[in-house]
Parts: sequence; structure tokens; C-alpha cells
Amino acid sequence: MIISETLQDLFGEYQKAFAALDIQKTAGFFADTFISAGPRGVIAQSKAEFLKLADQAADFYRRVGQTSARIISADEVPVSNEYSMVKVHWGVTFVKTGERLIEFDVSYFVYKSVPNPKIIMFIAHQDEQQAMQELGLI
Repeated sequence: MIISETLQDLFGEYQKAFAALDIQKTAGFFADTFISAGPRGVIAQSKAEFLKLADQAADFYRRVGQTSARIISADEVPVSNEYSMVKVHWGVTFVKTGERLIEFDVSYFVYKSVPNPKIIMFIAHQDEQQAMQELGLI
């Protein structure tokens, strides 16, 4: 990973929570209000709204058979003293894919507050729903 120590810690813990499908814990890495975006559009939401859907999101990933998730690489691009963009290359496995990693990219914009940096926005580079359909997961 080519990122600062503070953001290595953030994404190391984020990776553990995502791999365990602990969506409640992943919410702790986000600002009180944040933006999620991808090929299908943009959503601005509060952490409270995100938490209301956390169990539903975890159930979805369990239903499609996610068995692991890990960061393959992460590169930080400072935007200012307070903000950085971190492009993360993920590898995820599913029951149907066996050990073959399904790889995708997400860019995260992080407010580097001290002592706890927070994700203020993320942009999924690929269409997750389309990719899961192509893999026969949904």
C-alpha cells in the first residue's frame, strides 16, 4: 500500500470489517453525512440512514455467497492538507467463484481528521449489480 500510516490503519480496519460483513462497524469509518457514487448514480446519506440498512446489506452479501474480501492495493493522492483520495483495488471471493478473486476498484475521499479520519465519499468504478449478474450471483 502506498498510503500514509493513518490511512493504512483506517483501511486495514475497514478491510477487516468488510471481510467479516460487519456493516455496522464499517459505518464507523464514515463521516456523519457522506456520498456514495457509481455507474448507476449518486446517493447522499447520513450515517444513521446507512445504519438502518446495514443488516440488510450484510444479508445481501451473505446471500450472494461472499466468503472473503481483501485490499490488493491502495494508493493515496493528497488533495489538500485535510483531504486525500485513496484508490483501493479490492479482491473478493464468493462461494460460486471458489478461490478466484473478483477484483474491482473504489476511490474513497477521506477527511484526515485527528485522531480518526473519516470517509466522506466513495466512488465505485464498476457496476456491482451488473458484475454480480454476469457472475450468476444474482
